[in-house]
Amino acid sequence: MDEVTRWIAAVPTLVGFGLALGFSPVLYGATADILGRNQNVRARLTWLLSGLVTGATVLALVLHGLNPANLLAQVHDRTDAVVENRFVDLTVGVILLLVAAGMALWVQIVPDAPPRKVREPDQNAPPASLFVLGFSAAIVGITTLPIMYLTGRLVESLSTDPFLRLIAYSVFVVALVEPFVLLAWIWSRFPVATTKVTEAYGRMLAWDFRWVACALMTFGGLLLIGFTLFVHR
Repeated sequence: MDEVTRWIAAVPTLVGFGLALGFSPVLYGATADILGRNQNVRARLTWLLSGLVTGATVLALVLHGLNPANLLAQVHDRTDAVVENRFVDLTVGVILLLVAAGMALWVQIVPDAPPRKVREPDQNAPPASLFVLGFSAAIVGITTLPIMYLTGRLVESLSTDPFLRLIAYSVFVVALVEPFVLLAWIWSRFPVATTKVTEAYGRMLAWDFRWVACALMTFGGLLLIGFTLFVHR
């Protein structure tokens, strides 16, 4: 029963992480360009999303491999590894909460968010360059590291079975790519609704990213502290 409850709580969290990682003006701009040009849409969008998923997966694996708890587990027994995991999760959780507090203080001191420079897609770029664009969008950003660290820790906490971990990570991947696939589907099926969806998404991208980052880091910090108190036993 405890395992079922853990999965019920984890699935919406993984979906949230996937949506948050894909929340990028660069990715949205590239997707709008692909759909607007209407040339090899499926292939070009596949390249973009493949790069996004690959970048996220590589980052998750790197963060997992650099986790001190995993390195120490090679020379310690399981009890020591659990203790080290608790220490790492607690430390990262506290750091995330402190960064979130600093972000909130920044908003109070400087209410107007600094302008973001959105690079226009290269109209003549080959499709393979979209893979690089998606890959870089997954690993470069103010929230990518905590999102992928938390995703990896959450997947690890659900099960020791590699197959079940793969299923859990697949939930994250589906949530990561689904908005772009859905936008492409709406674009092709309902041209009238496309304008409204594009405007709504554009307004979302105009939000002050500092509040978004603050909310994500606060949630991540509380989640890791929750891991420390309730998962590590």
